[in-house]
Amino acid sequence: MFERTLQDLIRGLRAHKASSKAQEDAFIAEAMVEIRQELKGKDMALKAEGVLKICYLMMLYPIPAPPEFAFHVVEVMSSPRYHLKQIGYLAAPMAFSGDTEEVVLTVNGIKKDLMSPHVPLPPIPLTALPHLLSLSPSLSTTLHPDLLHLLTHSSPRIRKRAVLCLLPCWEAFPEGLREGFPRLRERLQDSDQGVVGATVGVVMELARRQGGKNYLPLAPELFGILTGSTNNWMLIKVVKLFAILTPLEPRLVRKLLPPITSLISSTSAISLLYECVRTCIVGGMLDPDRAEGEALARVCVEKLGGYLRDEGGDQNLRYIALLAMVKIIPTHPAMVAEYQDQIMESLDDPDVSIRMRALELVTSMVDRENLQTIADQLLSHLAPPEQNTSALPSAVASLTAIANQLSPTAAKDPTITSTSVSLSPAYRLLLTQKLLSMITHDTYVNVSDFEWVISLAIDLAYVSHVDVGENIKSLVLDVVGRVKSVREYAVGVLEKVLGDEDLRARGRDGTGEDGLIEAAIWTCGEYSSYLLSPLSAISSILSPTLHLSSAPLISSSIQASAKIFGHYAASISSNWSSDKHDEAKALVSSIKSGLEPFLSIGDIDVQERAFAFNQLLSFVQADLANHVAPTKRISSADNDMPEIEGGFADSSQKDDDSSPPYPKSLFLFEPLFTSHELNAVAYKAQEAVRIPEGLDLDGEIILGGGFGAISEDEQSEEEKTAIDLGEGGGEGMEELRRVLREQDRKGKRREGETKEERAARRAARKAKHKDDPYYLYDKNDNEEDIDDIPIVRLDDTEIVVEEPTSKAKGSGKSKKGKGKEKEKIKAPPPVFDRQGELPEGSTSDHQIKAKEKPDLRRSNSGLAAIDLTTSGQRTPKSIAPGRYEEYKVDDDLPERIIAPKLGADEVSQQKHNDDLPVASPGQIEVVKVKRKKKGETKKKKKEKQIIDG
Repeated sequence: MFERTLQDLIRGLRAHKASSKAQEDAFIAEAMVEIRQELKGKDMALKAEGVLKICYLMMLYPIPAPPEFAFHVVEVMSSPRYHLKQIGYLAAPMAFSGDTEEVVLTVNGIKKDLMSPHVPLPPIPLTALPHLLSLSPSLSTTLHPDLLHLLTHSSPRIRKRAVLCLLPCWEAFPEGLREGFPRLRERLQDSDQGVVGATVGVVMELARRQGGKNYLPLAPELFGILTGSTNNWMLIKVVKLFAILTPLEPRLVRKLLPPITSLISSTSAISLLYECVRTCIVGGMLDPDRAEGEALARVCVEKLGGYLRDEGGDQNLRYIALLAMVKIIPTHPAMVAEYQDQIMESLDDPDVSIRMRALELVTSMVDRENLQTIADQLLSHLAPPEQNTSALPSAVASLTAIANQLSPTAAKDPTITSTSVSLSPAYRLLLTQKLLSMITHDTYVNVSDFEWVISLAIDLAYVSHVDVGENIKSLVLDVVGRVKSVREYAVGVLEKVLGDEDLRARGRDGTGEDGLIEAAIWTCGEYSSYLLSPLSAISSILSPTLHLSSAPLISSSIQASAKIFGHYAASISSNWSSDKHDEAKALVSSIKSGLEPFLSIGDIDVQERAFAFNQLLSFVQADLANHVAPTKRISSADNDMPEIEGGFADSSQKDDDSSPPYPKSLFLFEPLFTSHELNAVAYKAQEAVRIPEGLDLDGEIILGGGFGAISEDEQSEEEKTAIDLGEGGGEGMEELRRVLREQDRKGKRREGETKEERAARRAARKAKHKDDPYYLYDKNDNEEDIDDIPIVRLDDTEIVVEEPTSKAKGSGKSKKGKGKEKEKIKAPPPVFDRQGELPEGSTSDHQIKAKEKPDLRRSNSGLAAIDLTTSGQRTPKSIAPGRYEEYKVDDDLPERIIAPKLGADEVSQQKHNDDLPVASPGQIEVVKVKRKKKGETKKKKKEKQIIDG
């Protein structure tokens, strides 16, 4: 009798579900103790019950398997009783892993069960084999012939499961695909539709992983299934297969058009319709150049449009219809545009996935006529809903809203659900990005009103509440730079943006408004001539809260205020008066006070701009202070700048005829920013620049890399060059000048000496320092002439530092030299440029990282490396270990190919497969045979007799 059956275990777990966690853990621990005792027993039925219970617990709780659990499963798998064997194979995928050694014990048992004449027995191991084959390549190699044998079994159930086991078997043993491909092709014409469906699924997975090149010969069988089958799931797989094969064989398009058109017009399965539409697009069947492409596209669009018009239809059908239309619109946009109203209604759908597909479709439908309509409708999804605060909701409405919020099963209001979707940040970000991409598509090809673009960009910055500031900034600056007629309007509306402190406060929170503010600052500064009130613009730009903004925004603000001040200062000179004089002085003082917080800021760019602007303002302020304000208002006819030849020193002259009535420093700023007009740079403008004549970009700037040989004339000229150290500097500099002059005189005296005179001078110097203990010299009389030593170029990369092999070699070095060497090792020079340019052939960190980047191309290992279009004979390296027996003989012996005898059925099947360029490696075995020469045995016997005698 069992202590606790599986049913008792389930009842106990349910009973402890409402109890505490400690009580439930105690019950599980008690059950595990009982299971371990059952597994250790000799009763096979009790052991199988324990295996079943531990599998149930492992599926529900993170419980590790007991020790030797895999061995107990092997014992249950080897049981002769059918129901116990079934439990063992059921637990095998949970008991075995990649490092389980007990898998080896199951090989013979699995082979015996697969080849059992009892029909219900082979399906049991076939259920567990997909997992076991992926664990061990040796198991796949061993069981592969048995799986191929089961493909011709009389039971359709066994044939179907054997086909499904081939895919994991070939993944672990890729060379088996060559041997099993003809058998797999036979199953496409099986009498059982279940076997055919399993075969189509395996072929589709193989084609998806390998590419369709190996499976083009299966096109006749697949076309027969496409025209003769009524199973929608099988037709979906076949259509997917043709989507892979059609780009490789264009001739299939004409053959597939009639059945594909028939399926599109007659099928009621939206999934099959979608796959047919996808195959038509991938295969080029909807190409406008084809005569039948227009009619086929019309059939597809009308069929899909019916699902969009069905308001009470299935949401899944609506989604797939939108997904299929996304693929049709690149070739036939006019047909899809007929359903624009239904597509725009899908943008209000509560299902976010339908909204995404409709949004993708809407952005592809845009043209010059409907751009503003679609953009305004998309912008309304970002705008907050208008709330009626004048009237309170009724009691019934309030109670209904509360009930909908509290009850998870209650029906949700579609309006509330749609609003919640619109408020999600992910959807708002995607919607804003799509809206901006619609406008900037192909350099504003669909835009006819650029003032509307500026207004839309400002509205997006206010209502999007997502971080798209950089996108909005680039849009505004690009439009203002490209379209000159829109600059006045842009400055007018962006001038109002500068005074919005609430927008600045929101921008500091990182929601993207900083991009619009930065674009407004730059535009108003660059085109300050269109400003209505330059003084208000400067005050708004240099606001008291500017120091809270980011460093790039502060830098742009300082630069823009300098531009605006420059234009304003030049403009008031034409209408100069005492009032203007006082106004200019007050403006300069105000700007300088606004710049004070940035003179000591941490950012170097902001600090540099602030200092430069402040110094220029100080010059203007001093000029205004020294200038005498006119007593009467002066109106100048021409607005020319003052002469620059005399500089601002001319302002000190008292001659009224030659000096203007206004300070010349008013024109100090404007030439700094208006010398060149900023225009948009064309695409590939750099490539269009012509190379000047006589300029060789490939030639060496310094011949020889800067290591050219110096001629004797140049060398003597360099030696003759005197070193000028100037005057002064104290006693140390005077001593240095005296030594250099003495060396210069000695060098001049030695210019004309001969070799004999040079040798006599060296001998005298040697005799002089012979007894000097502080002078080191070589005791070897054979002293080489230093001038005769050739000068060569030393390359540091070729120097190889060798360690001394003996102590004697190192003893000759002076302690002083060793000390210097240690100092060099301890204090290496700092390296700052860690990713700089290195000579060719050297190894750097960035090169190593480049090598470590994963290769995104298709892998050439495993199944992807098998090419069935080549010769079917394998090389010995491709044969898996243990698959065939090897013989070691001499290399000069001939080889003989032994082919097994084929039966009548196999011969007929071989004729049927003649069009497939595959040779079965399972039927061809290369064996090296050592041929014996005639009379060789008799000669050996005679030689043996002679030796014995």
